[in-house]
Amino acid sequence: MTDVVEEYEHNCRIVREHVEGEEDRFHYEGPLGRVKSFYSLDKARLYADVHTVTGGFREEKTGERGIPPAVARAREDVVMAYLVSNPTMGMKWVARAYDLPEEQVRSYVELVQNRATEMRGGETDDDE
Repeated sequence: MTDVVEEYEHNCRIVREHVEGEEDRFHYEGPLGRVKSFYSLDKARLYADVHTVTGGFREEKTGERGIPPAVARAREDVVMAYLVSNPTMGMKWVARAYDLPEEQVRSYVELVQNRATEMRGGETDDDE
C-alpha cells in the first residue's frame, strides 16, 4: 500500500510504501514514474529539494556514486546536498570527502533546503 507524503510541481511527489514486516520505503516519483527510493523521508525530501533548485535532472548512467551533469554544474552546496541525499552516502561521508566539519556540510544542506522552499513559494525559518 502507498500513500502520498508530499506533492511538488511538474507532477513530482514523495510516496510512502508500506511493506508488511519491513521498514517503510519512500519513493520520489516524477511524471514518468519512480525516480529513486529511500528508507529515510528526510533523504527523500532533500532529494526533492535538489531537484527543485536544479530544475530537475536525470540520473541515467551516473552509477552508484556518480553525479548527474545538471547537479555537477550547480553550486557546491547543491552537489553536497545531492550526495547527502544519496542512500549509500550521507552527512559523514560528504564531510570526510570534502574535508569539512559535519556542521559546515549541514549548513550548506540547509541553504539548499531553504532555497528550494523559497522557490516553491513557501517560507523558511529565516522569515520569522
